[in-house]
Amino acid sequence: MPNQAGRMVTSSSTTAKWARHLIPRAIFIGYGLGFIIMGHLLLVSRPSHRSKDEEIDSQYVSRESFSVSGLAEKTTEEEEEDKGDTKCEPELFPPKFWTGRFNYSPPVEAASQVSETRQPGQAMFGTIATQREIWRHQHPSSCENKKFLVYIMLGWANGIGSSLHVATVALRVALDTDRILVLYPTPNHRWMKGTYCDDYDTMDACYFEPFTSCSIYDIFGGKLPAWDEIPAIDLGGGNDQSNLTVLGSHVNSIGSYFQMIMGAPDRFSKFFPLSGMRGDHWYHWWRAQAVAYMVRPNLRTLRELDSRRQLLFRNKPIDPGTISIHIRHGDKWKESTLVADEVYLRLAEELVEKFPDIATRNIFLSTEDPNSVQFFAKVTNWSVSWTNVSRVDDSTISPMDYAERIGWTEEYLNSLLSLELALECDAFVGMYSSNWNRLINELRSTVRCKSHFPYVDVHQGWYINDCGW
Repeated sequence: MPNQAGRMVTSSSTTAKWARHLIPRAIFIGYGLGFIIMGHLLLVSRPSHRSKDEEIDSQYVSRESFSVSGLAEKTTEEEEEDKGDTKCEPELFPPKFWTGRFNYSPPVEAASQVSETRQPGQAMFGTIATQREIWRHQHPSSCENKKFLVYIMLGWANGIGSSLHVATVALRVALDTDRILVLYPTPNHRWMKGTYCDDYDTMDACYFEPFTSCSIYDIFGGKLPAWDEIPAIDLGGGNDQSNLTVLGSHVNSIGSYFQMIMGAPDRFSKFFPLSGMRGDHWYHWWRAQAVAYMVRPNLRTLRELDSRRQLLFRNKPIDPGTISIHIRHGDKWKESTLVADEVYLRLAEELVEKFPDIATRNIFLSTEDPNSVQFFAKVTNWSVSWTNVSRVDDSTISPMDYAERIGWTEEYLNSLLSLELALECDAFVGMYSSNWNRLINELRSTVRCKSHFPYVDVHQGWYINDCGW
């Protein structure tokens, strides 16, 4: 899967820091061989409610000032060669990717517990190249004379994983139509219903790094039009929309185009033959790459996860060789055959037998089912850990019903904590028909550099042939 390397360009001048404290989202320009000459500050307006996220910790300073020009340093031949690579060096990703504790240090008291033997490994075919290409597309040096695709995230009836995976299709449409994907403000979105998101109006602003450096308020000149005033994109080709600067899209406008759902952006298709992937799995590769780009927790969220880790997980480390088991029960029986806890445990045993140099008898369990927690709490010869969150013993409850009971942003943040802990594991047991299991597999195979570590599916075993939609 596509992999692109390149040097990072950094700057940390006192003047730039001073300017960012005065004007949120100030973008400074200047790139020299041995020093940076500050000449002008390109001031880009931004809603004041985002300013709280502009504070940069020392560990982010060098990555915050990543220059767009840094993405263009390689020759075309070098970039083409990189696209077939599987190397995974976190410092080669664009700024603020969720590459794990490789570049975001845990609290001091936990830092000494993190294993020094844990090193970056391999990623899906061409991951770094693809991430840099997406980042370059979404972060132009100037937003003037660009075209945009404004997208509304799926609503309250969909889980977190589902809404993210559907958004990957919108990102594909944006790339194929040479438009920058921008989220339309949805302050009343259920997954933003809570004090954590009170001051934010898009999913990426609340939990993640912005999908783009082009503010939707700047695109529309500071006045946001109603959604029905934005022309809808026509993927059927019946209308020439090339003269329209902004087009709108939501799941209904792209969901009927099967080729969009089951494919990957055209710009990456030329090197797919090098990957060895089956043609009907290219879309799976794209889902992983798009999710890796979108799921980049912002600094505020990273700090919140650290706080919750201490509160809900007693700040324990995930030991090398730990096996991640995610059990999705609840209302999943409506879409897929549920699997007994004994099957998950048996597959964990097989992991230890097949991969004794990787897997150990440690399990991190993530599940909404308290019965599964009770089952694993009683197993012998295993060390099992899980987050101390409330769970509802109801075989019919959906993640959305659960979020309605405990709080939508509360569930979102607890889920991100479980996701991070799962990604720190080195072997994986899951059910690929679950969107959350897909997130674990996709992110561990991209930004966590663990595509070469074992993953076993409770339905399909060691070889996943059916990726679902």
